[in-house]
Amino acid sequence: MKPIHAYLILLSCVFFSCEKDASSDVNYLTDITIENNKLRCDGIVMQNHTGIINTSEFTYGEKITLLYDNMTGFALQDSLGYPEIDILVLNKKGDTMLFQKELLKNITKGYTEEELNLTSNMTFAKPMLPKNSYEMNVHIRDKHSDAFFILKKDFKIVPNPLLNVEAKNLTYDILYLFSQTRNLAIVDNKVAPNENMYILLENLEGYEVNADGKVNLQGSISLVDADGKVIREQKGLFPDPVDAKDLKDQLYASFSVTEGLVSNPVTCTFEVIDTNTNHSFKVSLDFIVEELKNEPASMSE
Repeated sequence: MKPIHAYLILLSCVFFSCEKDASSDVNYLTDITIENNKLRCDGIVMQNHTGIINTSEFTYGEKITLLYDNMTGFALQDSLGYPEIDILVLNKKGDTMLFQKELLKNITKGYTEEELNLTSNMTFAKPMLPKNSYEMNVHIRDKHSDAFFILKKDFKIVPNPLLNVEAKNLTYDILYLFSQTRNLAIVDNKVAPNENMYILLENLEGYEVNADGKVNLQGSISLVDADGKVIREQKGLFPDPVDAKDLKDQLYASFSVTEGLVSNPVTCTFEVIDTNTNHSFKVSLDFIVEELKNEPASMSE
């Protein structure tokens, strides 16, 4: 077994939009602290691949977008604004998880007021881990004045509630649902026909390693629809001993549902057993197979 290396790391990026995505009745982000001088905006909108959200809890691997609606207050130079952004994430001990300074330092051009709908993306992943709390700081400032806007938000990384786990003496740090087709971690139960999905574990421990550095595993995966129809059942996922280094690095199972008549919801069950110790891990999830709407444009940037 070789890891697929669909690793998620803590990332952030910034881009600009001429479109005004927010409206007067939009669900602006709450549970935030704002410090500002001259720079201000009408509100901040947060969204993930499901749409607009307003929460302080995120699942591991979740990607969000923050839109600073109608940012004003820049000292315009020839009718152009010149913003700069720093992003900092701290854990509760005050240790730095992420510090990206001057994200726009290589951009020398200015932006019209219409283009200054600043938007930032962030993926919540390593070195952050589930069941831990953090603080996000976004510092927007004007390159040509002392104007600034600082957003602070406390948040927590939580296990994906879609994934139901039964474990016996096998432990892990990270478990998440990943769509290779969409290249993102999934936080809802909607899966498209023929979508390539992965259940991934990282830092799995509790198995017996032989003298050759190998682990003897049994593994199976099944897909059963609401009417009890077996869509897929595969045993013997690990016909050969697995390299312990690869296993600790990443363990995964893939699945997809081809187009056709399926009674929703579909239940996926993935099970692993260490044959030398009988230590085991089983995860199941129920999902809906349907054609998906297009994701919000900024999520694909």
